[in-house]
Amino acid sequence: MIKYIVFDFDGTLADTFETTKEIIKSEFKDATDEDFESFKDEGIRRMMKKKNIHVWELPTMIARVTSKMKNKENVQLFPEVLKSLLILSKSYKLGIVSSNSKENIIQSLKKYNIQNLFDFVYSNSSIFGKHIVLKKMCSEYRINPSEVIYIGDEDRDIVAAKKVKIKIIAVTWGYNSEKKLREENPDIIINSPKEIIEKISGK
Repeated sequence: MIKYIVFDFDGTLADTFETTKEIIKSEFKDATDEDFESFKDEGIRRMMKKKNIHVWELPTMIARVTSKMKNKENVQLFPEVLKSLLILSKSYKLGIVSSNSKENIIQSLKKYNIQNLFDFVYSNSSIFGKHIVLKKMCSEYRINPSEVIYIGDEDRDIVAAKKVKIKIIAVTWGYNSEKKLREENPDIIINSPKEIIEKISGK
């Protein structure tokens, strides 16, 4: 029985792609718009290999992007997200797991006055894979993986959820294309936030 719906933040709840692109381009002068379009179809691992970025460099990169994202006023929730969260919170416990900082996430939630809809915001990242983060989340909050549906926008979200035996809904409006998401065979793919309610209530 599903008790928890856990969301990724960037690209799933919040439309941060352009903001992230702007920050990364300021950090890496050789990054182009074409690189970011390729990323949607290739995913982070292939892009890192293509750009000769090592896995051990990732935490530092994430920290720098996260730091620069602080107080960005243009971060918005995707259309329909707010209404969907309000409906889902009546029947499920909601959580967020993200490599973005808890401070940045709470700041965005407060802008919409929805911080109280979430039972937890878990901020963490691991060079060993997002499945490690999901395991830690379940352990810290004493959550049975079988009681969770995780909602994310990247291929690595799908891979991670499968490794810890959590059901995964992939969304097509985020950082990866539908084509890339389908390569990892998520449990469900959706094209709009309102579909979350339809798909979960049908389970």
